Amino acid sequence: MSNKDYKGHPDARRPKGNPLAWINLLLLAVIVITLNYLGCNEYARRDLTEDERYTISERTINVLSSDRIQKRDHPIRIIFAFKQSTPNYARMRSLLDEYVRYGKGKIEVEYFDPMRQPHRAREISQIYGVEFNQNLCVIDARSDHNVALNTFEEDKSERKYVRIRPGASFIKYETLPDESRRAVALMMDEVVCSAMTEAMEGEMRHMYVVEGKGGVSRDDTERLELLAEICNSINIQLKFITLNGLDTLPNDAAGLIIVAPQTDFTEDEIRILNDYWENRQGRNAIFIALSPTHTQLPRLYRFIREQGIRPNADRVLLRDRNRAYYDISAVFPKSLNCTRSFWNGTTHVEGQSMSLTLEHGDDNMAAIRRLSSYPLLMTTPEYYGETRADRSPDFDPQEDREGPLCLEAAVTKGSPRDPNNLNTLVVLGNVDMLELANTRTEQRDYMRTLWAWMSDRPEYAGKSANQDLTVKIDLNRHTRNAIEYITLLILPLFALLIALIIWNTRRH
Repeated sequence: MSNKDYKGHPDARRPKGNPLAWINLLLLAVIVITLNYLGCNEYARRDLTEDERYTISERTINVLSSDRIQKRDHPIRIIFAFKQSTPNYARMRSLLDEYVRYGKGKIEVEYFDPMRQPHRAREISQIYGVEFNQNLCVIDARSDHNVALNTFEEDKSERKYVRIRPGASFIKYETLPDESRRAVALMMDEVVCSAMTEAMEGEMRHMYVVEGKGGVSRDDTERLELLAEICNSINIQLKFITLNGLDTLPNDAAGLIIVAPQTDFTEDEIRILNDYWENRQGRNAIFIALSPTHTQLPRLYRFIREQGIRPNADRVLLRDRNRAYYDISAVFPKSLNCTRSFWNGTTHVEGQSMSLTLEHGDDNMAAIRRLSSYPLLMTTPEYYGETRADRSPDFDPQEDREGPLCLEAAVTKGSPRDPNNLNTLVVLGNVDMLELANTRTEQRDYMRTLWAWMSDRPEYAGKSANQDLTVKIDLNRHTRNAIEYITLLILPLFALLIALIIWNTRRH
């Protein structure tokens, strides 16, 4: 029999089952189902934009993760009533989605367009008493979100747990030279987080600003712009007070603010400060901003020295300069734990500054009183403290103070483990930092972190998110010179060379 006639065994061509293949298919199915389950319930979101425009601030994340939110019995409701054609609508919605994600069930967000959903707009209008003639955002921290609000104000009304913010407040504008306005920043994250705090607490706390000392007054609040913005963001209201004639500070005083005093305090006024600092139960805060141009304040300086901070009554200047130079390069040192996000960060301080020295006259007495000192803002080593204002800047090691110098310091009285009975004192040797026009973003975030710590709200510490709507390019002097050289010389010469080549080609 030939080979071509041989057909082999009947079972030779029958495929045989491979049990390993079935196991692989089963494992593949398990992996696919597991990945789908994890993708639906546990997922990570990544902002791939270079400036992280779709990421909420560190401060907001801390607030949403705090016990103040997570231990609530009822979630907070946010109603985002914006037209979908609104500029930056996608960005704002993406930021609110982050609120839901970090809120972990304690934040609910409803999106609806009043123009496309008139029936829903009518229902919400009946609950909150609003008219949708503009974009609105409603933050409701009540236990029952469907109960209509009263049309009148009462001390115990639930209206105080609801905040309504117009869409126009989400945008920051700047005025151009031709009197027109341009949108420069999206403030939605900051506005919503602040409104959420107000809605949760219902009533604002009070901090009192001392007037009558020549520093600030009710009619001139330019030096309080930064503090007012920071206090409003953490639900604190600033009030003015005159210490002359008082026996003690009001019982609702959560803090006392003294800004750039020009005349010294009387003995009775110092007694009020000591009584508030030494004897008042609870968490009390004092903030003092000193001006280098008004240093004849012996009683106030004595009170500050007794707590462990000595104002030096000098001018912080840059060495090797023939004239006064007040643009100071400063560093946020390692000190308070709440400022950890800023440690070793740098900033530029504008305006005149005086240096501060952290020292206790009696260390044993300081230990008994449980006083602790912390540097908050330090200069770089090339700066010094000029002690004589009647001469041109010239460093004298016999009289002047050698850098690095402390520009801002804090003192605590009590145990940090008992925040409900911890007094805090912050002294700043520069008053220009309190003006928004002179304040940089990192300084504003740092000051907000300090005030959150002073008011026992550590969850409000941290850096803010990117809010710019325009792209900013920071160029140093060398880069600007290079750009001018290229645009004014290289590009015209290059264009002239091309023109000569074309002319010479056509000529021949």
